[in-house]
Amino acid sequence: MTILTVNTKAFRPLGVGMRQMIALLGALLGVMLISPGALAGGEVRVTVQGADGAGVEHAAIVLRGPEDAWEPPSDNEATIDQIDREFVPPAISIPVNTRVLFPNQDDIRHHVYSFSSAKSFELPLYKGMPARPIRFPQPGIVTIGCNIHDWMIAHIYVVDAAIHGLTDAEGVWAAADVPAGRYRVEVWHHGLDEERQTTGEIRVEPGTEVDLEVSVEVASRPAPRRRGTVPGYR
Repeated sequence: MTILTVNTKAFRPLGVGMRQMIALLGALLGVMLISPGALAGGEVRVTVQGADGAGVEHAAIVLRGPEDAWEPPSDNEATIDQIDREFVPPAISIPVNTRVLFPNQDDIRHHVYSFSSAKSFELPLYKGMPARPIRFPQPGIVTIGCNIHDWMIAHIYVVDAAIHGLTDAEGVWAAADVPAGRYRVEVWHHGLDEERQTTGEIRVEPGTEVDLEVSVEVASRPAPRRRGTVPGYR
């Protein structure tokens, strides 16, 4: 993966009008009021673009910083459905130790599997809800598929940090109330040569907004077409 450009925009502090209003309320009430921005964190907005300038969807953004002592949850659950012979949603971002359910809402059987190094597993042909969820204890990108319908592909980003999420169709991810401090920003994507890349550091201040623009080179891989499947399984 090649990071082409990284631009950190200026912070956006509370406007003068908001500060004056807070001071006026404090004077009227005879008490000291704390700025809302001092209690809340800042906002971080990351835009990921490909070499062609188009937004990169389903890139995982991971912030690493003051939460170094973070411990992964022990009871977190997520779901990837199987609807109309597709995985829905086609990508999720989860913390390590999360259990993922793979319900099959189609009227045919699916065979879900993964050979990824971060987690390999297999759910043989089934309908409805499988007998057990799958736990993902190691960080990394897990690609899942269906052994019957080879166009069915989804990606699970298993992260070892508290603050993370996926970019939307425009290549944008945003997080509010990010605690103040310095953060290392990582971009993960299944189309990158190294799957993840550290883009640099940002500093978050209370009541401010940090905009980060990142350009990456994502490999173009043609998606499998929906076509005839194993006889008897549609």
